[in-house]
Amino acid sequence: MTDYLSRPIGWLHPRFAEDAYDELSFWGSRFGALMLDHLELRRGIRGLDVACGTGFPLFELAEMHGPSSHFTGVDVWPNAIERARGKLAVYGLRNVDLVETDAVSMPFDDATFDLITSNLGINNFNDPPAAMRECFRLLKPGGRISVTTNLTGHMAELYDVFRDTLRERGRHDLLPKLDEQEAHRGTRATTVQLFTDAGFTITRAVEDEFFLRFADGSAMFRHHLVGFFLHGWRGVSDDPELFAAMEAKLNDRAPLQMRIPMLLIEATR
Repeated sequence: MTDYLSRPIGWLHPRFAEDAYDELSFWGSRFGALMLDHLELRRGIRGLDVACGTGFPLFELAEMHGPSSHFTGVDVWPNAIERARGKLAVYGLRNVDLVETDAVSMPFDDATFDLITSNLGINNFNDPPAAMRECFRLLKPGGRISVTTNLTGHMAELYDVFRDTLRERGRHDLLPKLDEQEAHRGTRATTVQLFTDAGFTITRAVEDEFFLRFADGSAMFRHHLVGFFLHGWRGVSDDPELFAAMEAKLNDRAPLQMRIPMLLIEATR
């Protein structure tokens, strides 16, 4: 039963940011913890968190650095910024402000920030190279940037089943499209290249991993987090029979562990 295909591709509930987005924190916190575990803390800095969503890790960064520092969070999603403003009022932080803006054209002067962070932002930017060039513009000489992302190899177990199912159903024509969809996350080498092309000097690259666990394929396809990945998979094929076959294959392999490779890049201008 493929009821998880009933919503249009890309659909979000109008109140998703306000009422449900924070439920994704288990996902984002894994990557955020990788960043926060390695980030050197300095007093008296001005920081920028790009694609801050509803406020993680923006608020944690502001609290870790304390009142001697000031942080700005930016995101293009107005509902997320509005949700973050509500949380900011509750926290009462005086060293944080929020700006709704696109990462490729942010309303700040050159060389404004000592530190720029982005947790899982790269894969969500419409134009990652342009966003990285904009970050380079905004960073002070000697300033630091710290970014996390997930890499190609993300849920490779699912992609293997996807490929096998396409072959069995004679849809070899869709295999290049699936390869392209899987590869859009990039590798360590392509992510490093993204930084160096923008002018940054890499100072640290840390890889790690964790696993998303599901009782079976039926549970996986209906998980609210997987719904985001489902949009991309449906861009390859939206055939309910194909997904039903994949779900059955995954159920036969239960329980499931889906590997999530993580990358932290730190660099300087």
